[in-house]
Amino acid sequence: MRQLILKIYIILILNMIALQNVQSEIFIVAKVNEEVITNLDIDFEKRYLISLNPNLKKLDKNRISEYAKDSLINERIKKKEIEKRFKIVSNETLLSKVIADIYSSIGISSLSEFESYLLQNNVDIERVKEKISIEIAWNNLIVKIYENEIEIDQNAMSKELEKFDEKEVDNFLLSEIVFTINEKKELESKYEEIEKSINEIGFGETARIYSLSDSKKSGGNLGWIYKNQLSEEIKDKLNDLNIGDFTKPIVASGGFLILKLENIKSEKIKIDRDTQLKKMIEFEKERQFTKFSTLYYKRIFNNAEINEK
Repeated sequence: MRQLILKIYIILILNMIALQNVQSEIFIVAKVNEEVITNLDIDFEKRYLISLNPNLKKLDKNRISEYAKDSLINERIKKKEIEKRFKIVSNETLLSKVIADIYSSIGISSLSEFESYLLQNNVDIERVKEKISIEIAWNNLIVKIYENEIEIDQNAMSKELEKFDEKEVDNFLLSEIVFTINEKKELESKYEEIEKSINEIGFGETARIYSLSDSKKSGGNLGWIYKNQLSEEIKDKLNDLNIGDFTKPIVASGGFLILKLENIKSEKIKIDRDTQLKKMIEFEKERQFTKFSTLYYKRIFNNAEINEK
């Protein structure tokens, strides 16, 4: 009996020592609206980001840590703003779809395989779900606030479709990075930072890190877009590109846009006008929601109390 008590006592002492060692290693990295971000939060965020973006391993540790810190600051700001209006509750159907899109993009074929992959990287699937739920809730917030401000000119779209029928039409496969800055003087340095990242880890992985658009989940992929659907300014910028090139920052509502020309094809098409009109409407809605999301986030970011250690 005495030996059993002694063993228990030794185990308790060892646990207390281990706990003290862990606590001594915890320190505050940043404070966002009085909510702290610790080095343990940064460590988890790094594992999370690298799990979803394996090419990040190519970067040096300091840059990965900075990405992780920025990611957490953005998340905390969004979470607080959402919770002013409603409780974040997971939409299981949409959550499952987003998670499936994520693991498919890194070559994983099933949820169980994805969960095993996360465990190998010391990432908890429940925390992944929580983080994705915040992004879904943020999109819902933007829709609730701005849904009555979306303006769609279906007549103009229908007239544009009339130009397509039975004609040779250029079709662009595009990817995007949408970003914002606080002051104009920051634009050059921000673009240089993004350009350096593109050269190191690729456009798609950089979009996942830097882009404010919802398309970042798929590496900025916008899919195939008919040339006539684009503004004159964007068409002019794309005309100067070869496949694989990307534009310099284009001024967009609420921020800046970098487009990459992934591929191009010309095709003579017979338009299904109803289907194509729906696609054009969805594309325009998404573009406007991205604009509103960028503007809204920039405003609350500027009003947030952020102290970095």
